Amino acid sequence: MKKRVAIIGGGLSGLSTAAHLLLAAPEHYSIELFEGAPFLGGQCASWLDAKGRPVETGIHLDFPWYHNKDALFAAIGRPLPLKETDGNYYVCNGATGKIDTLLAGKSVFKTLRGLATFPGLSPRERLQLTGLIWRIMRMDDRTAESFDHLSVEEFLDTQQASPAIKHQLALEAVTIQGLRAEDASAASFIKFLRTMYGSMGKFDTTFFGAPLSDALINPLAEFIISRGGQIHLGRAAKAVTRGPAGSLHLLTSNQQVAQFDHVIFAIPGYAVPPLLPVELQAQPPFVFLTRLSETPIITITLWYEAPVFQDGNVYISQRDRTYGPIFDAVADKAHHWKDWPGLNTKGSILQVLIDAADDVAHLTDAELIDRSLQDLARFFPRCAGNKPIDATVLRLKNTYCGTRPGFWSHIPRQHHTGIAGLWLAGDYTDGVYHYGMESAVISGKAVANNILQEINHAGFEILHPDYLPFVRP
Repeated sequence: MKKRVAIIGGGLSGLSTAAHLLLAAPEHYSIELFEGAPFLGGQCASWLDAKGRPVETGIHLDFPWYHNKDALFAAIGRPLPLKETDGNYYVCNGATGKIDTLLAGKSVFKTLRGLATFPGLSPRERLQLTGLIWRIMRMDDRTAESFDHLSVEEFLDTQQASPAIKHQLALEAVTIQGLRAEDASAASFIKFLRTMYGSMGKFDTTFFGAPLSDALINPLAEFIISRGGQIHLGRAAKAVTRGPAGSLHLLTSNQQVAQFDHVIFAIPGYAVPPLLPVELQAQPPFVFLTRLSETPIITITLWYEAPVFQDGNVYISQRDRTYGPIFDAVADKAHHWKDWPGLNTKGSILQVLIDAADDVAHLTDAELIDRSLQDLARFFPRCAGNKPIDATVLRLKNTYCGTRPGFWSHIPRQHHTGIAGLWLAGDYTDGVYHYGMESAVISGKAVANNILQEINHAGFEILHPDYLPFVRP
């Protein structure tokens, strides 16, 4: 008889868990995935709005060290449709009203040249920044985590970074972690920079050539269903309890209770304890998960009749309370989706992302749109002369686990909870730097590997970035 597996959460970690189990042993496992939303995807969700237009949760980039994600889609026979950028990073500088270019790209030499020409810094400061990145690349995990009690801003103070360097790297903190430098964990910041500057291979970041539902989510869902898995949309988990002889019972929002051999929480860590009996909430690892919290994100989508953006790159900003702009990133999805059969417009589709949106959450949708249009007009001439024909505001909550100071002392270091058959997956549990698409896929693969041990299956190899020889992995 097949083992019954319940997966709570239909994001990449839950889909990864299901896909890996069904890749390895579909004859041994009966998979049921429960998602409270009417669509799959979690942080990577996208759907069609009432007018049939694609809406996404934020601007998503694919990094060149996402080996496990690439391997999963190759294994299910659905290679990802990716669109390359030109390899550089473009910064909308609110203080000057100009766009700065940060060289990055296809080789470590170009990336290091980008450090040496970092905009807004004096030659002396560029040398100091290069030295700081060198020290970060030489850090191991233990050293990186020794700074976890500090924010990025406090860490940069310990490194005697100049105000200009701190200002520039504050941009990296928001772009990487979705948090401001004063709120983001220094350990996670260090781990990301070590991977970005210290890994070998093709360095360009890429976009997805279709909305995330078509590019990422539907291929996994279709594979799971083709192997006999069941996906329940609009059925949130309400409670998980233990029955006689250690059996696990899952109560869902339609008031049905079912018994499972394995239950996997593939939801943000802070959302796990409320689903458990009170006595379990007070035990490790669940008690530590209550100390995690979300990061609110706002995505504004602007539809235009004609193209208003100059290219398919992402433009990021040094968003601050003095100079703005209000957005942290903006990109024209029409560039990325130009080969997608579902694209039905010749105009631009601008995604405007506001990370760490606490400070603007009080603004109305109309105010957010108006502020965004004013800022876009500052940097992109064609935006100044064109108004969008429509605009939507998506306020994303309860999907993103913020990497704040102390994060690494709270997250679990293993997927097993200490309760037979009960597991934790999610980008907060595992990965190169413990958040993002790659970490979500790795966590699902790791949970599947643990479960596969009961049938003596070897599991799947966890792939790691290819680091430069002098970088500690």
